Amino acid sequence: MEIKKAQEILEDLGDIYAVALAGKGHNIDRFTPVFNGLAAYFMLKLEGEFDYLDEAVDVICRIIYQGVREKLAQGEY
Repeated sequence: MEIKKAQEILEDLGDIYAVALAGKGHNIDRFTPVFNGLAAYFMLKLEGEFDYLDEAVDVICRIIYQGVREKLAQGEY
């Protein structure tokens, strides 16, 4: 899956999650739609429900992991 597609999938899920939480009185506007999508995926235990969603999460988590490794290697944390 291409990065852009993975991003779009998680942004869509994140937007839906943010609207649902807003309806319950929670404000998560300070987070990006991608991170809201990741939160929804893990909080709602969606792993295994949709192959395309599992793949999108894997793509984005690998990017996050790579960025963290680079920062730690540079002594930035």
